[in-house]
Amino acid sequence: MPSETAPPDVSGTAPDVTVVVIVYNDAARLPAAVDSVLRQTLRNLEVVIVDDCSTDATERVATRLAAEHERVRYLRLAQNSGGCSAPRNAGIDAARGTYVMFLDSDDTLDMHACLNMLQAAEEHDADLVSGVCVRVHHNRSGLTESVPWWPEMYAEQRVLDGVSQLPDLLRDTLSTNKCYRRAFLNGHSLNGHSLNGHGLDGHGLDGHALRFPVGYHYEDLLFSAKAYLAADRIVLIPQTVYFWNVVVRAAQKSISNRRDEISNVRDRIAIHRLIDEAIAAWLDGGGDPEVKIAKDAKFIEHDLVLYLRDLPYQEPAYIAEFTGMFRDYLRTLRPEAFERCPHRAAVAGAYLLLEDDWPNLVTVCEHLLDRTRESAKALERTRITSDLVEHDGRVYWCDAHLDTQPGRAALDVTGLGWSHVPYSRANLASRLTGMRALGDGQVRIEGETVNPLGRIPRDADLSASFEIRPVARAVRKYRVKAAEVRHEGGRILWAAQLNPTKTVRPVGIVDQVWEVRLRLTAGRLGTAESKITALRLPDGAHDPHDLHDLHDKPLTFPARPLLTRAVGDEWVAAINHRGLFTLNLVARNPIARAVTAPFSQSGTSARSARVLRIAQRLYRRAQIVNDPRIKREVYTRLLTRLPLRRGSVVFESHMGGSYSDSPKYIYEALRRSGYRGKVYWSYAKSSAGFPKDATLVRRNSWAYLRALARAEFWVDNQGFPQWIRKRRVTTYIQTWHGTALKRMGVNAPQVRAMLEADRTRLAKAVGRFDHFLVRSEYDIRTLVEAFELRAEPLRVGYPRNDLLLAPDRDERAAQLRQRLDIPEGRRVLLYAPTFRNTSGAFEPGFDLAEFAGRFGERLLLLVRAHYLNHVRVPQEAGDAIRDVSTYPDITELMLVADGLLTDYSSVMFDYALLDRPLLFFAPDARTYAQDRGTYFDLAQRAPGPFTTGQDELFAAVEGFAGADAGADDAYAQARKRFAHEFGEYETGTAAEQVVARFFGGRGGAR
Repeated sequence: MPSETAPPDVSGTAPDVTVVVIVYNDAARLPAAVDSVLRQTLRNLEVVIVDDCSTDATERVATRLAAEHERVRYLRLAQNSGGCSAPRNAGIDAARGTYVMFLDSDDTLDMHACLNMLQAAEEHDADLVSGVCVRVHHNRSGLTESVPWWPEMYAEQRVLDGVSQLPDLLRDTLSTNKCYRRAFLNGHSLNGHSLNGHGLDGHGLDGHALRFPVGYHYEDLLFSAKAYLAADRIVLIPQTVYFWNVVVRAAQKSISNRRDEISNVRDRIAIHRLIDEAIAAWLDGGGDPEVKIAKDAKFIEHDLVLYLRDLPYQEPAYIAEFTGMFRDYLRTLRPEAFERCPHRAAVAGAYLLLEDDWPNLVTVCEHLLDRTRESAKALERTRITSDLVEHDGRVYWCDAHLDTQPGRAALDVTGLGWSHVPYSRANLASRLTGMRALGDGQVRIEGETVNPLGRIPRDADLSASFEIRPVARAVRKYRVKAAEVRHEGGRILWAAQLNPTKTVRPVGIVDQVWEVRLRLTAGRLGTAESKITALRLPDGAHDPHDLHDLHDKPLTFPARPLLTRAVGDEWVAAINHRGLFTLNLVARNPIARAVTAPFSQSGTSARSARVLRIAQRLYRRAQIVNDPRIKREVYTRLLTRLPLRRGSVVFESHMGGSYSDSPKYIYEALRRSGYRGKVYWSYAKSSAGFPKDATLVRRNSWAYLRALARAEFWVDNQGFPQWIRKRRVTTYIQTWHGTALKRMGVNAPQVRAMLEADRTRLAKAVGRFDHFLVRSEYDIRTLVEAFELRAEPLRVGYPRNDLLLAPDRDERAAQLRQRLDIPEGRRVLLYAPTFRNTSGAFEPGFDLAEFAGRFGERLLLLVRAHYLNHVRVPQEAGDAIRDVSTYPDITELMLVADGLLTDYSSVMFDYALLDRPLLFFAPDARTYAQDRGTYFDLAQRAPGPFTTGQDELFAAVEGFAGADAGADDAYAQARKRFAHEFGEYETGTAAEQVVARFFGGRGGAR
């Protein structure tokens, strides 16, 4: 029985709420938890501290709190129970409040939590009220990240007459974000029924009361399930009530987080079997079977995933017992749960576990390892660890088990949209397949990167480098170029020779652990980065790469820390418990061991502690310089509070990729007007080609963020970084970059297939626009509506097209032709295809060499590939074909061209303003419009010959190249109609109109 240091005060009115605070050896954090209760806006409450027989200063601290505050009582258990159940049960028994809440000593309540809970409970006569729990992740840098727990469940207030109205309640199994009627916990709901009336018992208690199960961990799961099943009325409120503090990489894990202990697995499965027994009894009393299905789906989506993430890195005995227990339990789940579970990777893992397919199960575990949040919206990540296969238009996790309907259903991952994720974000799994010492401090590493669905084509230009950087995040990074990178089979193989001794210079003490990451460049696809892993397989399992020794017998090399070898003298190349390839700085010599020992053990001396604090402080300052999270915090909290710089403008084109497009022409009109405000231009990689009379800022740099935060105007054609919040006093002018033939925004299949988080970010990003330039009412019906814009449409046309309508355009064209060294009298055909979701070189669908041989003497073909693609011009084409893909301004290329050849590119709408011949070539016409989606049938409305085969195309080009200029007259009227319909607001004065409206009279210095 617990002892109580102060007797309960029974002289006054019973409190409305009793908050039971359980504690064990947590004297430091207990006062904050209790204070969060005492500061509640509801005053009529009491705190019952229940100490699970702590051995630290908890008893002294709790006794003091009870003495200082009349609303605080302190109970101490006679012996430690080893869990949370006994202390909470003791708290319920001691409670005097009408309602009871639970609080752990390392967490806190929102200041309005008790009041909000009480009001909802009394207004709706509820047995149970549940509110939003926020997980607050604390890392070693002092940064925090707040993540709501199942936020979609609490989007609005809901009043439920039992769990059957919302079976997904069993996903939120916390007991601490809830308020319970005490009479309900003691066996009676509002209608006077005991819990036994619901087919439930108290699990070894008095047969009537609802209590936490003693002797089990994961007590919340069973307690919450029974409470849901027994409650006649449940209320969910959208307010935050509970802050669950999670210390990232805590020195001592909580009981529920010790998933590497097999006893933890046994408790989890045992609790779920008890929940199933409770649900079965409830179903016998007429309960809804959907509740059991929802509970089983939650088990797959959440409980199973928690363990699968670490499974390949556990000991063989653990793996054997785990797979047996989970396999047996998975067989008891309702089949409908597998179909309804939204976490398709988890379903694949469950199926592969049932089928005992360890090789493919390991790839699922590796994918799940990257999942950092446990909310439903973040269950799917873009990390791809399997090669994936495609059959009959569906994408599957692997090619095994597809001969059965259950296998196809479980392994179908089409809906995750991975085939639409850009290469740079795909995070393809890279695995170490070999590592050996070469002597002289050299180590050779070999590995492979998955290539799902052949994302990286065999003809892609491959290169790779390895980035070595500290796990603790810092500015110091080192790169080593790969010695080999090639296609082999369906994967990308790579190798490199590293010399940690010469290459990496750690500081020492503050950066002992370094990761090795792969940066793989695949032609125009760009560069993707991934961590390098090596899976620990069970003893006896076939390891094709013979990496077992790497886990137990790592390689060592001399180290040269910047703080000298007195803080470390050896590198250990190893694979850590998470399967990551790392370099670890260790101390072997007596001096280094003596110096570093105080920093890694308890009892650090005052002098050593001071040295460590100074080193860490300096190191953190270096980290802050480029830490993205620090930048976001500083931008939001500090930079956006700086005074607005009146008249300042930030220009950007194609995410800083070039000085081009409509932002360029607005800028030039601005300069012609004599504007003297502060003007910035953003660049992404190189500042070459950008105007010298503007202040150049690198994209995402501190100068860039400061300029955006203080700017009165933002001008760009694509989008500033999505996470950057626009101030209300800033005006965002979005010029966009093309009329829409392809479906856009919510109309596009790619957007509909996006992960929900990506769609939300897109909506927020376009929601920043204040003004949106359009060329016609067609743009209103397509772009404005597709992006659901609230911005004001500016019916002025595109500034980039002013050049095409300029009175002196012929003179400018002649000057440009001379600058581009185009022979006088040579007819020019500009070939500008649209973006194709292909990697490597874009295949035009016609033979460039044959084109050059047939038309080379009469025509010059300028090939302008989309900036995300590239094209290879054969050497035999000679000077008949030029690749001008890197030329920054396509408007100038249009001006020099006598005709345009395109497929579905929006360049057609701009070029039509010149009233020059347009030719169309779409060899994939049958599939492109269907896959990508278009707003109208281009083949029916094209203002020029629309061809799909090489012979048709060459015939059309022959007509264009022929001496008879009248050969194109058949399309003259169609071109005029086309230009007017899609460019009715184009007058050649768009840039001047924008400048006059927004920058007129602002020429003074700012």
